Amino acid sequence: MGGYELTDTAVQKLPREQRLLLLLVGSSLLINNYDLGIFALALPQIQASLHIPEENLGLYTGIIRFGVLLAFPLAFMADVVGRRKLLLFTVIGMTLSTVLSAFAQNAPQYLVLQTFARCFSYAEEMICYVIIAEEIAPHLRGWALARLAALGTLGYGLSSLLYGQIGALPHGWRDFYLIGGLGLIVIMLARRSLKETARFSELKASRGATQSFRDHLRPIVSLARAYPGRFVALVGTTAPYAFGISAAFAFISKFLQETHGFSPAQVGYLQFFGGALSILGFFTAGRIGDFAGRRLVLCICIPLVVGLFLAFYLTNDPTFLVASWIGCLFFYFASEVTLSAMGSELFPTSYRSTSSAARGVINTVSGIAGLAAESALYALVGSHALSVIILLALAPLAIIPVIFFLPETARRSLDEISPEVELDVDTAPKPFL
Repeated sequence: MGGYELTDTAVQKLPREQRLLLLLVGSSLLINNYDLGIFALALPQIQASLHIPEENLGLYTGIIRFGVLLAFPLAFMADVVGRRKLLLFTVIGMTLSTVLSAFAQNAPQYLVLQTFARCFSYAEEMICYVIIAEEIAPHLRGWALARLAALGTLGYGLSSLLYGQIGALPHGWRDFYLIGGLGLIVIMLARRSLKETARFSELKASRGATQSFRDHLRPIVSLARAYPGRFVALVGTTAPYAFGISAAFAFISKFLQETHGFSPAQVGYLQFFGGALSILGFFTAGRIGDFAGRRLVLCICIPLVVGLFLAFYLTNDPTFLVASWIGCLFFYFASEVTLSAMGSELFPTSYRSTSSAARGVINTVSGIAGLAAESALYALVGSHALSVIILLALAPLAIIPVIFFLPETARRSLDEISPEVELDVDTAPKPFL
């Protein structure tokens, strides 16, 4: 692939400063996912300790997920005041929310603290992807974003390992949050040396010293009016994919235990070791996407995720069951990191963080809608597996915008992909794709 061939030598040429940047921003994603993993694994202990009624458990889980809506204005502010300031602010917010969660005395307190924790962690993740996209060379951007996603996924593995020691901890599940808070404090101190991205610094210099309130709203206006075609296409890819597969992921553990007789320990081992193998999906997608194209990766991975999920919920062979789940997770990781990369590449520096946040909101809300649809379908068909299969049929619709409307972003500079479009907030511009 000429000068863009992604070899080990090319990877080693990534400047030391950028390698440190990757580690610095990726470490916070590790803690984010550690926190999410602890919530999922220790939910029975949390429920018993805080006396959460069984009938309210699903409601509480859903409300916490809506922290992504609060994350949108935070990520938007990264396009106004800068990536560095918001990244420092979000890690402080995450630290306080995580540590205070360990001291929650009742369910409402825990609900509020964890909703804020999700708010800060979602915003943090969005901004981290933007920083890496802006600071890494085009031919290594996919590789770097894949490493960032892989670092985050290691947090789930860490939570799985530590969860086995919950009985030995003096304060049970609460100590997990104190451990996470300690890690966040270390990251917060290390980030004091973090510099603003060169692209945002240039944009800030071009804006001038003073801006009106209306100028501060420009990122949101630009999101809807500068490149409306590609934003609609990105929504058309993200929404049906998340809607179609969210229930399939949610019922994996329940399906393995109730339909195939797996023990909780067996499910945990499968999650840990299967996830360790599937994490290679990030690296594979990063390498292939950098030289063959992001759209090709999505067109291959999305149908394979759907097909392997169908095999998982239809097979009676335990070996094929495990193999299909690991394969599904592999290709899901590959598709998700590619969508995250494109979400950070498709829009200009002036509202890149805002657009990344918008995709995150759409992804989460679509997933919640998919879970609600599964509940409605279950009332009609009386089977979780059949409900999941029906919803999976909608996920391949995500390929249509990829093929016909989304531009290729691999091996292209960000300025080439999405040049800045000067907009007057009072004047409707011609649409751009």
